Amino acid sequence: MKKIIIILLIVFFQVFVLNEFLFLQYINPYYYIILILFAPIQMNPVLLLFYAFTVGLLIDIGSITFQSYGPVHALATLMLAYFKNNFIKLISIRGDNIYDFDFNNLSFYRLFLYLAASICFHHFFLFYFSYLETVFYTLKITLFSGFFTTVFLICSYYIFYKKR
Repeated sequence: MKKIIIILLIVFFQVFVLNEFLFLQYINPYYYIILILFAPIQMNPVLLLFYAFTVGLLIDIGSITFQSYGPVHALATLMLAYFKNNFIKLISIRGDNIYDFDFNNLSFYRLFLYLAASICFHHFFLFYFSYLETVFYTLKITLFSGFFTTVFLICSYYIFYKKR
């Protein structure tokens, strides 16, 4: 029950607070992807995909993106959840055995690499399918929004997630 309340609070925070701030006309931090990035690794992959799609669809329905662009957040979070284990393998010192991986033991470098790579991946698909602009525009908005989202999620990790 506590996790459901946290999920709903994060979705509410994204839809009603963060989506209302647009820095320099295109920079918007997407905090809700923290729900996918730090979901338990042992979670059933099919359940993770369903969970990611549901969270993305809630963001789409709460935002105006669903009416304007379709379920782009749902698609981007689905892609992120599908490739999440690949990003964890990128930073894991255990190799292919990612089920022994623990988010609490990450160094700053590994955390930054994991978040930056996965956030840029998510944002690229989100913006590419949202705007269908040129690749240059998509990369520009991905890098700027990705930077702010990465900083926001790193701060949140050290404030809320990391157990000391």
